Amino acid sequence: MPRIFDRIEDRPRQFDDLPSVSTTELAGAIQKVTGAVVSAGAVLVTKHDQPAMVLVSVDRYLQLTRAAEPDLTALTRRFDDMVERMQGADAERRMAEAFAMSPAELGAAAQRAARGSPSAATPVNPLAVNPQDVVRDASE
Repeated sequence: MPRIFDRIEDRPRQFDDLPSVSTTELAGAIQKVTGAVVSAGAVLVTKHDQPAMVLVSVDRYLQLTRAAEPDLTALTRRFDDMVERMQGADAERRMAEAFAMSPAELGAAAQRAARGSPSAATPVNPLAVNPQDVVRDASE
């Protein structure tokens, strides 16, 4: 069996925090290992001083599998909301007004929309910007 890591020092740091048990110890002390898994959430099992597997508790396994699955209901809701905004009664008019804005007006509208966003990294939705607010702000 090929070695995964030539030296113990080459193992990934993620393994450092896990209790470790050899396959020989595992076979002879399953109750002790099970207790370590339950208390620590995971145990590193080694074979010939090489990582062979990680035993995880059921709770930790469920956490990992849930974290890996997208929340399709939430994604569907976000998509449906976006489509609804794009097909609203005045969406066509608002888009035409947005494309008719000067760069300064569009920039001001984008900044206002970004300030109102939960995160600066959230993309600005031109459908959420009311061009009339930009025109009113520019004339004030």
